[in-house]
Amino acid sequence: MPDWIFTWLIAVVATALLLPSTRWIHKHLQGLGLLITNNPQGAVMIYYVALLPGVILREGCQWLIAKLLRVKVKKFALWPEKQKRGEIRLGLVEIDDMTDSLRATAVALIPTVLGIMVIAAISGGFKTQALAAAVTTGDTPTLLAGLHDFLSTTDFWLWIYLIFAIANAMLPEEHDRINWWILLGAIAAVVVALLVLDLGILLQAGLNGPLAQLANTMSLVLSLSLLIDVFFIVLISVAEWIFSRALNREVEYK
Repeated sequence: MPDWIFTWLIAVVATALLLPSTRWIHKHLQGLGLLITNNPQGAVMIYYVALLPGVILREGCQWLIAKLLRVKVKKFALWPEKQKRGEIRLGLVEIDDMTDSLRATAVALIPTVLGIMVIAAISGGFKTQALAAAVTTGDTPTLLAGLHDFLSTTDFWLWIYLIFAIANAMLPEEHDRINWWILLGAIAAVVVALLVLDLGILLQAGLNGPLAQLANTMSLVLSLSLLIDVFFIVLISVAEWIFSRALNREVEYK
């Protein structure tokens, strides 16, 4: 099996796990805020501030893409609002309902692409390759040395927080209109055209070249985002337990 297939599988699995972890974090950040402040508005502000860099990046990008594509923006907000169903939206770019599927899909997906690019740029400052190589050796001193190099990155915790905030705000939301058939159709059209023109060698080169590199980047970004989410899930869970015992109150999740 080609290496790029395995790498894409890692990216797919990481994405599948990142979706529920993101939902958990959104719910429990609000719960932790409510537990600490005992005030719904205070809880929303803690939730909002925790993910603010990601909210600004996502909603700002959506607004800019909509303007560049000449899509009418019905509403733009960079602050939290309560929706009809009681859920809290941290930001909003609402586009015209009559927008065609192609532009609506671009407005919905490009912020996610930008988020992945930003996380990739941030992770480039970490010695992730050295750490991965150290893990594969199975040698404890080598692993510890690789972990030390990874943790010694300048402003390490600031970058970890930014990845956390971006990763948990960059994914498409329920209201986003995405026509996946457009993407699948475009990919299928390119593949068929190359095969019909007997340019399979270009297809093979693409799979083993740019697409393989894209798979490596995607798997790294999504796996790193997932690992950071797991860390924050543990951190939030411990914080909830401590404040629950200290303040003698609990939050019930539905």
